[in-house]
Amino acid sequence: MVLFYVLFFTLAIIAVGAMIFTKIYKKEHPVITKVVKTLVIVYMCLSFVNLFLPDSFAMRTFDDVSPYKGGKDIWFALLRWFNDLSLIVLPVAIFFKKDVFNKIASYFLLIVCVANVAVYFKYIEVYTSTAGAGIMALRFFGEGTKAFFINTAFRSIYFGLTMFIELMLLSFITLKNFETYKVNKDKKSVLSNIAVFFMVLISIMPIYVPQYLFCGYSLSTEKTFTTFKMGTFFHFAWIAFVIIEGIVLTKVFKKKDYDTRFIVVLTLAISLLWQYNEMFTGIGEIKASRYPFQLCNMAGFFIILMLLTKNEKIYHFTLVINAVGAIIAMAMCDTSPFGVTYIMNIHYITEHTNVILAPILCATLGIFKPIKNKHILDFLAGFAIYFVLIMLIGGIFTGLYETTGNDYWQCNYLFMFNKDSTTGILGFVGPMFDINFAIGGFFKISLIQLVVFVAFSLICTGAFFALKPLSKIGTKCPDAPKYEEQAK
Repeated sequence: MVLFYVLFFTLAIIAVGAMIFTKIYKKEHPVITKVVKTLVIVYMCLSFVNLFLPDSFAMRTFDDVSPYKGGKDIWFALLRWFNDLSLIVLPVAIFFKKDVFNKIASYFLLIVCVANVAVYFKYIEVYTSTAGAGIMALRFFGEGTKAFFINTAFRSIYFGLTMFIELMLLSFITLKNFETYKVNKDKKSVLSNIAVFFMVLISIMPIYVPQYLFCGYSLSTEKTFTTFKMGTFFHFAWIAFVIIEGIVLTKVFKKKDYDTRFIVVLTLAISLLWQYNEMFTGIGEIKASRYPFQLCNMAGFFIILMLLTKNEKIYHFTLVINAVGAIIAMAMCDTSPFGVTYIMNIHYITEHTNVILAPILCATLGIFKPIKNKHILDFLAGFAIYFVLIMLIGGIFTGLYETTGNDYWQCNYLFMFNKDSTTGILGFVGPMFDINFAIGGFFKISLIQLVVFVAFSLICTGAFFALKPLSKIGTKCPDAPKYEEQAK
């Protein structure tokens, strides 16, 4: 432990000292810019991979809620939450150079980063615990491989490298902008900056944090106030929250410049990607049923790709297929019958909220050109490709499950492969599973699959026309992309 602190802070002092001595942070050289941007990407990748490594602090718990009841680890939950803010602040500060994000990095995250390193011992305790899951829980790994994932040396080096890169980036931002920081006496501007800080902080909240903040979750399936299922208080409150959030974000940011509006959606997209994959840290073994092949699971990757490439076809797919799928999921509320703060329920809420809002805000904030009738082909073709892919993957996995009896392969993508699971939500579709035939005695095709494809395509086509007016809202935003014939 002492060796870690000595090495880390010695290297940090040398590195920061070199920055100050050479004044490299003042030089707008293309090489320096590329190096800094590359380090941001490396930091994001290291943080992302870490989500799949063992971490007993982020575990979901069914029978034992004692780790949450005592409240003794609330400080650690908050510290981890605060540090996750860097996942949004660092890329925005480096790539967009927004003043408010620079200040968050310098005034807040720099302190948080040092505090994280200071409690290195706590991180290593949860990272090397045998109670952790993630990729270590895969049954196909041998004991030697599993032991490596919780090896103290490996996790210390990984944690140290991640924190070192974060500290260097935060130091670079602080040194580069320190001379421009001034005490702002404009109350409106100060309040605006504080609002941005809390908006970004809340958006990136780790899905395991509410369990610690509220000292556990209810195991009751009877008390409607604490239970998060369809038709309960929290279900309707969630629906209302999503609608209100969408309206508020549109009204607050629709008159801002394009980059600011883009950052709003990017914030939701990064949060979606992280909060969805945080599930893999604590669910136990990552089985085929948890592979990210459901529409809402894949949405995080699609939305990030859409924003990075500005690809309009992907936008049309996410706006209609992903958003409509998430709205259906929100209405069905297929959640765990436990308290609303239960990690998997928070996962369900955050994922579907952002899958709905991110593409819709792309329309209302004028991030992409308005949708037109001809774009129906884009999302229908995209869904057809996705459906064929899921038919192949789900059919092969189901065939493996039925042939080998190995429950690792059991899945229910698009609710088309597991009769018991699907009828638990929609009981009337049971007979559609029974009308089927098998190819080669292995690959089963049933009526439910045809019904899902046709019904969802029709629902999305109807939803497309309901979503079109949202694009008109976006055309009123400054610098909003427009089609030439609409701009004339």
